[in-house]
Amino acid sequence: MIRMIAVSVLLLGSSALADEQSSFALAAPKGWGGETISLPPGFAPGMKLKGVEHIRFAPGMMRPDSGSFFCYAFAFELASKPELTKTVVHDEFLSYYRGLCTAVLGGQGAEVDPSKFTLKLQQLESAATASDSEDAAIRYRGTLDWVEPFATKKPQKLHIEIRTWTQKGHNYLFACVSPQAKDAAIRKQLHRIRDDYLQKQKAGQTASE
Repeated sequence: MIRMIAVSVLLLGSSALADEQSSFALAAPKGWGGETISLPPGFAPGMKLKGVEHIRFAPGMMRPDSGSFFCYAFAFELASKPELTKTVVHDEFLSYYRGLCTAVLGGQGAEVDPSKFTLKLQQLESAATASDSEDAAIRYRGTLDWVEPFATKKPQKLHIEIRTWTQKGHNYLFACVSPQAKDAAIRKQLHRIRDDYLQKQKAGQTASE
């Protein structure tokens, strides 16, 4: 985690980092790290999304031998434009991960071509209701094939679960990211972080109505 935060400071510059004793925008189990950064991030300035990203990293985020290696959850809190269509989500995620890999590897990644990274994104059926921010969310399941640049510098397949919704004129996106199978315990922890955030967002909307 120390390495992750150090790299983040170098890459992002404008990030607002919080230590383990600080309160994070996303609730998570003890031992999880986190940070809040501006969007677009310094490593992917070409992204069109503008706002902030809240991130929580699993304790094994930077340990390849851990069951929570490269597992994390994040929320994008965004301006009203651009609309979060499937195409926008797909393209922005690719820009994010391509930029991240390029920035981290730097001159050591000559053999890695981020333009070849691929993201397969499937929109899931949802029984949407306009009165419920969680039920109204558009759900996606994605698989990102990229090169993990921090610890292994090897090809990695990431499973990404995404929800997008609009609330009070702003766009929101929540993602759970993990290379682990869908029934892995870490995936359930990521879901609890997501569900807690969604519940708080819903409560905030109800209180203001």
